[in-house]
Amino acid sequence: MLKLFKDLVDDATVATIPESLGRQTPYLTKRDPFLYAANRLVLAEGCSFNIFDGQAWRQIVNRAAIDFNPASMLDTGGQFNVGWDYYVYICLDSEGEPVIVVSANSTFPFGYTAQNSRKIGGFHYGHIRHVSDDGLYIPVDSAGTKRGTFGTIWQQNVSVGIIPNSVWDLVNRPGCAPEGMVKVGKHWVDIYLSSAAEAIVLEGSGLSIASGKLQSKYGQIPVTGTEGLNWYGFAELAGLAGKRMLSYGEWIAAARDNPQGENGADNFGWTKTTNTARYRTGCNVDANGGFIAGGGVKPFAVSALNIVDAVGNVFEWLDEFTYRPDGTGNTWAYHDVLGAGKGQAYLYHNQGLVALRAGGRWHSGVHAGCRCVLAIDFPWNVITHDGVRLACDAA
Repeated sequence: MLKLFKDLVDDATVATIPESLGRQTPYLTKRDPFLYAANRLVLAEGCSFNIFDGQAWRQIVNRAAIDFNPASMLDTGGQFNVGWDYYVYICLDSEGEPVIVVSANSTFPFGYTAQNSRKIGGFHYGHIRHVSDDGLYIPVDSAGTKRGTFGTIWQQNVSVGIIPNSVWDLVNRPGCAPEGMVKVGKHWVDIYLSSAAEAIVLEGSGLSIASGKLQSKYGQIPVTGTEGLNWYGFAELAGLAGKRMLSYGEWIAAARDNPQGENGADNFGWTKTTNTARYRTGCNVDANGGFIAGGGVKPFAVSALNIVDAVGNVFEWLDEFTYRPDGTGNTWAYHDVLGAGKGQAYLYHNQGLVALRAGGRWHSGVHAGCRCVLAIDFPWNVITHDGVRLACDAA
């Protein structure tokens, strides 16, 4: 149970007793992550958190592991919305007793204030691909057979719930804002293709960012060259968010086992060869960005590590480079290709620098897939079907 200890200090400026955040393992996890109908969390034994109540510091100590249903602890509503981020708080109730509260509010829960609440973690509620529980994360069918075709075939074995590798806490979290991210290996990756949290404005002819902000959010139009962005613009926006682009190897790890695209359908990604434009981010999404239970577009467009739209929709710029051998010049020289006032690139020919792109675009059909890569376009190119997915190292 949670136990409220005595006030730590009379001096309200600092808590002198350290929190138990030096632990090496996460303290907030999803219970039974391979039981997909269960959406329970566990707060580990031995955690302690400091809360300043407006007059003095108090320390909340958890004496035993707490297994709880976060939906029953929502401050409002009573059920989760697909594609939303939720936050777990330790709050002091009207009697000064500690309670767990879950909220979609990122500042403090409804009915509480910043002085009687402390955010200790969170999670994303979205689409999950069913995988093996042996540490290999190989997709399974509804009978539990790896890459099987019994009952619900593995390509379609996707459900909705608390995404296990999206659960974060103050020990186990990305070094950037955690919304819309999952952990892949030792780093965190955006679940969704980048869209605009704030309108993207470019300055001058150098295609630099004057203002704007990217986000990983369900049901949004992904940002591409349509907004005037090339590789450099995305790199600048990534830096402003405290994130970065993925390497090809990192992208492969995150996109693994998103099923291959199809020529005549959009089940596993927005890939049908008759598609004419980008589409909204997320599975089971409609033209207005809302979730359609049991329907909608791209119902199974999720990887084994639970990122969405790795196949199709828009190509994703990567932070890895090669060159094309078919350029002109064939002599080392400066090329004025980087934008006005940005210097010049010293290359062997005018196509001597190519940025990799991955995944596929809206009409790639079977060419789109979880290892699909293109080595043809230059980072200074502005291309309407090129977007990005961002990542962040662990805090």
